[in-house]
Amino acid sequence: MKYALRAAAASLIVASVATSAFATTARKLSNRDLAEQSEVIPIGKAVESRSAWEGRTLVTLITVTVTEKLKGDPGDTITVALPGGIDANRRVPIAMTFAGAPTMKPGEDVFLFLTREEDISAGFVVLGFSQGKFSIVREPSGRVVVSRDLTQILLEGGTGVVPGAVTHTALADFRAEILEYLK
Repeated sequence: MKYALRAAAASLIVASVATSAFATTARKLSNRDLAEQSEVIPIGKAVESRSAWEGRTLVTLITVTVTEKLKGDPGDTITVALPGGIDANRRVPIAMTFAGAPTMKPGEDVFLFLTREEDISAGFVVLGFSQGKFSIVREPSGRVVVSRDLTQILLEGGTGVVPGAVTHTALADFRAEILEYLK
């Protein structure tokens, strides 16, 4: 019994060290920062996903059908490069993951803050790592919200480094706030 408790305690310590060792730290961006620093702010639906190599980095390319453009002119569709992906076309498949990287799935409604990255030829990247990607979801009450999960990243700001959190904001309120920053 004593051995089992020690093993469980050791596993917990290793798990907590591993969790913090794989956390990504990003400079904390306010909603104003996201609005002002983005080149393009589309609202749309992720419709297609595929992996590709950008130099020595594997990325997932997401095609988003744009339903509304708050900033910039991305056209009717835009390609967003997300860090990580799977190359299953090799003799030995390869996968790359990045702790706390933004993710999107085909069929997901999204509100995005995007910028171009010099090293990425395939399109735009999410500003502030995961900070610039919001999912648009309907709560059980029927309220439509933008939701963002930053629990896998650490945010560095004026008060030091703090863990990210999950946020939910009414879509209409969030959209109005962003449009106010763009005036």
